[in-house]
Amino acid sequence: MSKKLLILARGEYESFLKLDGSSIFENLPCEGVILADRGNAKIFAKLTDKFTVEVVRWSDETKVLETAQMLHQAHQFEAIATLDESNVGLAANLRELLNIEGLQSAQGQLFRDKVAMKQCLKGSPVKYPQFACCSEESRVKEMLQQFNKLVIKPKDGFGSKEVEFVSSQQELATWLEKNQANLSQFEAEEFIEGQLYHVNALIIDGEAKLTAPAAYLPGMSNIDFSAGTPFISVIEEDESLKSKLVAFSDEVNKAFNIKNGVTHLECFVSPNGELTFCEVGLRPGGGGIVWMIESQYGVNYSEAVLAIEAGCSEILPAINYEKRDISGLIGIRSNMSGFVQSCLPLESVTDGCIKLKQAFIQPGSFKAASAHCTDFLSLFVFDSTNTESFHSKWRELQDKYQEKLILTTV
Repeated sequence: MSKKLLILARGEYESFLKLDGSSIFENLPCEGVILADRGNAKIFAKLTDKFTVEVVRWSDETKVLETAQMLHQAHQFEAIATLDESNVGLAANLRELLNIEGLQSAQGQLFRDKVAMKQCLKGSPVKYPQFACCSEESRVKEMLQQFNKLVIKPKDGFGSKEVEFVSSQQELATWLEKNQANLSQFEAEEFIEGQLYHVNALIIDGEAKLTAPAAYLPGMSNIDFSAGTPFISVIEEDESLKSKLVAFSDEVNKAFNIKNGVTHLECFVSPNGELTFCEVGLRPGGGGIVWMIESQYGVNYSEAVLAIEAGCSEILPAINYEKRDISGLIGIRSNMSGFVQSCLPLESVTDGCIKLKQAFIQPGSFKAASAHCTDFLSLFVFDSTNTESFHSKWRELQDKYQEKLILTTV
């Protein structure tokens, strides 16, 4: 008997596609309703005939809740799923409102409020940065004096937007004055020296069935979009470091009492190998990370989210641990706005190791400077024989892309 599923499909429809371009709905033995914005509604209707599509305006959350309640009366949903970070809390609130099993509002808030997130780790073996809400101005000033550098970020932010670094009391005073009316919406953390990694766990009935650790390249991670550098990540090849990252992920998931779902953990690895928590999301990673993991292990984490919520995880393919190549990605970003005069045609990229290629611009189109970490001109997911080979390939792709890219800046 198929389960009735409500899907909050905020964001781009591409998240609902597998590496080969097929729909993640294809093998799902479910039916129900997809809530989508007007721009994507017609596309979702083409992706699946198992679900009806209802148009919502995500900015009007009260109306979204009313619509979901009305639809629940007609369909009697048994599960609610979302792939989007900004809707994790909304999905949790809806489950509680409609008396549906799964992540409830209090636990959902832990994955949206970065202060509550780190408070949840107190008493666990997980190391995390010292932190304070920015409304505690004296505490923030003390932290800067103690650590010499702080990271300031929105408590419920995502996509690395509005993240700033301060290294002097004058810089902090300027930031505090500028944001005086909204200090309670921001938090400050000690700056952690180290390389940023992401660790992606697939959890069913409290057990991590697959944990995929990967590196963000220094200077080319999520926080670096404003510099226009590419977004680059690769599956971790070093078995010793991989084991440490998997164990760290297990401890985080235990602290948050995660029974089912997909987690996207970010953590720092210091030069001496110490791991420090950055943040964790209860959703798949963005920016091509899902397809990179699928290329490596054969499992699509977006499909997994829907299958886990619907209670039919048995439809997921067997995990491929035998692959010898390593998968990685490069998302091309720009810190300039302009009209595209020319760009690299995807059909000219014929390397068989490239498993996915996407273009988000074309000649004659206007492209604004990257506004968040996964705001790409193009995305490529590809395989390499090892990490050294991966570095050669992404540089080759980047050079080839920049050679063809001409923007008339404004």
